[in-house]
Amino acid sequence: MEQKVSPTNIQADSYTADYYASLLVGLIHKLNNVITVLTGNSGLLLLEPDLKADVLQPVQQMARAAELLSRCLNEAASMSKVTPLCPELVTLSELFQAVICPSGIFVVKKYDEQMKVQVDRRKLKEILEQILRNAGEASARTVVVAAQSHPRWVDLKLRDDGHGMKPEVMRRAFDPFFTTRRHREQFGLGLFKARGDLARMKARIFAESDGKSYTEIVVQLPSE
Repeated sequence: MEQKVSPTNIQADSYTADYYASLLVGLIHKLNNVITVLTGNSGLLLLEPDLKADVLQPVQQMARAAELLSRCLNEAASMSKVTPLCPELVTLSELFQAVICPSGIFVVKKYDEQMKVQVDRRKLKEILEQILRNAGEASARTVVVAAQSHPRWVDLKLRDDGHGMKPEVMRRAFDPFFTTRRHREQFGLGLFKARGDLARMKARIFAESDGKSYTEIVVQLPSE
């Protein structure tokens, strides 16, 4: 006799990251179909030589908005492709040897270079580079990197001398698609993605700022 599956037979942990990633990809595909209709029709309207000014402007706005939404969706689709992690025990010296620092930023190292953390070194390299880029965009010249060891984790602190983050920005710093930048290529996914990747490594990230002279990012990394 075929066994019926009741809701109580379904384990909560069966809904993995891959499950929700597939849902997101499906939603993005549907939304891109809608965007194709919007961009196609707005493109045809913009080809009309006698289009009145009061119609032209909203059509142009619609075309730009559809293009931006499409690029945001593609970025989200790229993020939804979860790659396996390769955690390993590495020293802070090994980690920072591979980190590329933006031009104009001077990094001051104040930590025991032989201190070890259990991380995916490729992912953590990307996260550290993102933090340094953020510091540069906040007009920082110097980033002081310090580390404090605890029994099972290491607090890695990156403190810059930039213009800081206002309280209203701090509250949303890790929200997806939140950004104070005006560049079209910036989507506001850097810190959001960093928090997700760190969670997969059993690590955490925090931010502190006085809103005028510094921002400090604290990354808590497992050490075993």
